[in-house]
Amino acid sequence: MKKIEKAALFMQENRELFQCPICKDTFDQLEGNSLSCLNGHLFDISKKGTLYFLLKGTKNEYDKEMLSSRFNIATAGLFHPLLDELYKCIIEKEDGHTLDVGCGEGSQLDYLTTLGLKGQKIGFDISKDAIQLAANHFSTAFWCVADLAQSPFASQQYDTILNIFSPSNYKEFDRLLKKGGQVIKVVPEKDYLIELRKLFYRDQAEKQTYSNEVVIEKFKEHFPSMEMKRVNYSFELTQSLFEDLMKMTPLSWGASPSSKEYALAHPLQSVTIDVCVLVGQK
Repeated sequence: MKKIEKAALFMQENRELFQCPICKDTFDQLEGNSLSCLNGHLFDISKKGTLYFLLKGTKNEYDKEMLSSRFNIATAGLFHPLLDELYKCIIEKEDGHTLDVGCGEGSQLDYLTTLGLKGQKIGFDISKDAIQLAANHFSTAFWCVADLAQSPFASQQYDTILNIFSPSNYKEFDRLLKKGGQVIKVVPEKDYLIELRKLFYRDQAEKQTYSNEVVIEKFKEHFPSMEMKRVNYSFELTQSLFEDLMKMTPLSWGASPSSKEYALAHPLQSVTIDVCVLVGQK
């Protein structure tokens, strides 16, 4: 079955998971590869089997080179120990509806599938390039280009919302979640990529530190009974993986050209992954 046919079948069987991002009405028809709502707003499934739900063009910093580097290092296992721990936190692993918010190139949702995550899985990102990369490499989920602020997802349909290194919209999360559903959010801890921060900002001590206190307090406001788990480990790097790490992290955006040259001349042998997994239940 072609990707576009597989996607059309998914939409036919799971239309209740979506809503029109323009009028918020339900999608009532799927004719060929075109999805339409009761008010006639039309969205076409691409040849790659993805849907484009953005209502206006957006700019973001995640270019193809950065996404390719992220794909390389993610599939090499950079986040696997983190995802192993995150998987243990998911309550509905068998028949649930999982939504990966800001899924990037799709490697995290795909890896969770290899661990045993079943049910209907949807990954979305505001970056079209990221979703194309996900669709090219992974057939374990349905991928779409969308904006959380103008969500194409239906109310109270999701058991698990994954929010890994991406912005949150708690009002929207509350709308999307079923009663008893979970938001699992991953945020950096103070030693996340600390070695790279010290390389990039060796003369700027204030940029070598990071605090997630405000983010955690915001999460706790919405989920007072939240659970929290810290995950810390070291990941070994080859020369090529180190170069991918440099390209894939937003830390590089603020680094000067000379700092990047210095980093390339002093490659890391390993890097620290230090994160906090926050689990909230509706």
